[in-house]
Amino acid sequence: MSFAETLKRLRIKAGKSRYQLWKFSGIDQSYISKLENGDKVNPSRSTVVLLGMGLLHACDEIDLSDAEELLLAADFAPLRKRDFSQETKTRPSNKQSKD
Repeated sequence: MSFAETLKRLRIKAGKSRYQLWKFSGIDQSYISKLENGDKVNPSRSTVVLLGMGLLHACDEIDLSDAEELLLAADFAPLRKRDFSQETKTRPSNKQSKD
């Protein structure tokens, strides 16, 4: 599926208009329209991330895997997964001892 098709499908899944996506992402409505219609191709990674965040904003129908799907459709690497279980084991404590 192309980036244009993926963006439009996810926007509709999120129940957002182009106007709402613009308000939540900061990406101009006309640019969103051109991306969805395939008139503009190869958006920057930061644009795709902003669109993904805009789709996620105040929406229960979209999750992080959908934002990752948008990145993959634009031929970008997926989001990095963090292993928080390891991070808490190796992170030094911020507690100060009382002397």
